[in-house]
Amino acid sequence: MFIYSQMPERLYVGLEAMKAGYNGVAEVSEQFDVHKHTVRRGKKELLQEIVPPAKKVRQKGGGRKKNDFNKQSA
Repeated sequence: MFIYSQMPERLYVGLEAMKAGYNGVAEVSEQFDVHKHTVRRGKKELLQEIVPPAKKVRQKGGGRKKNDFNKQSA
């Protein structure tokens, strides 16, 4: 089962923007139809050498909180 993460896409467009040089963010943003902030974030992650987690896609604690409604005594 493949779990899609946006991190590889960000890293790829960030790398392409770095290879494109000056005005690379705008060019790659138009070429791949992604927002400029996404490209900049990818460049930032590449420069900071952020290593993606092994199998976790979401952060711990994310998602819907547990509902204690059913546990209440009547």
